[in-house]
Amino acid sequence: MRSGKVKDIYDAGEEKLLFVYTDRLSSHDVMLADKVPHKGEVLCRLAAYCFTNCSVSGIETHLIDIPAPDKMLVKKLFLIPIEVIGRNYLYGSYWKRLQRGEVTLPEGTDPVLAAKLSEPVVEFTTKLEAKDRLITEQDIISYGWLKPEEIEQIKEITLKLNELMSKDSKKAGIILADFKVEFGKDETDKIILIDEAETPDSCRFWDASKYQPGKIQESFDKQIVRDYLERVEGWDKKQPKAGTKLTKPILPEEIIQKTSQRYIEAYERLTGRKF
Repeated sequence: MRSGKVKDIYDAGEEKLLFVYTDRLSSHDVMLADKVPHKGEVLCRLAAYCFTNCSVSGIETHLIDIPAPDKMLVKKLFLIPIEVIGRNYLYGSYWKRLQRGEVTLPEGTDPVLAAKLSEPVVEFTTKLEAKDRLITEQDIISYGWLKPEEIEQIKEITLKLNELMSKDSKKAGIILADFKVEFGKDETDKIILIDEAETPDSCRFWDASKYQPGKIQESFDKQIVRDYLERVEGWDKKQPKAGTKLTKPILPEEIIQKTSQRYIEAYERLTGRKF
């Protein structure tokens, strides 16, 4: 049905979809030709781990089964065309917007890079555009995507999920700085958590033992790739347009292997299981 940045999606019949997680890699909204070994399997197994915990905690997800380590069978639902961002720390685009005077921090938050927010913040972006953009709750209502009470329900689920994932992270010696999630609706308009959660692609994870406010933090994700590309001459000023698919590999083997190891370490620490 569709080939995304990481997943290939197939119609499995009987109102089901099959997600096949690949080792594909994207950065700066550009699809790279390079592959990261075991990345797809890590994402699938971590998402399944989180969705199983969600079911126990009363959060409904689209998960049906895991027929293989890199494949997930899910319910076919109506996609709500937004991404929901949960923030626990002052970092990334949220920090940049603060510098431009576009953000009012929760009361009691220290306005320092990587500072812990005094309370979690939930934001929304578009989902189906070439480059995601922030939207307000009023935008979502005016586009006819959700009703006010549905937005509140999504915020409640997001905060509950945040507590669940933060608990896992804390036990693993990892900080959940921020994350993104997606939702769908069934035929009765019930809102259900979809896609993936608690993965290095959907979360910004930091090593708690190395955490220092006021500094750039080391992440358990493809940050190694982002940092490398930003050092490549010209990439920072003339990178390919958003949505571009590169046809030739550009990453050194060392960067690929380090990234793979980072993903596997995140899986083992968060789940307490050997990969």
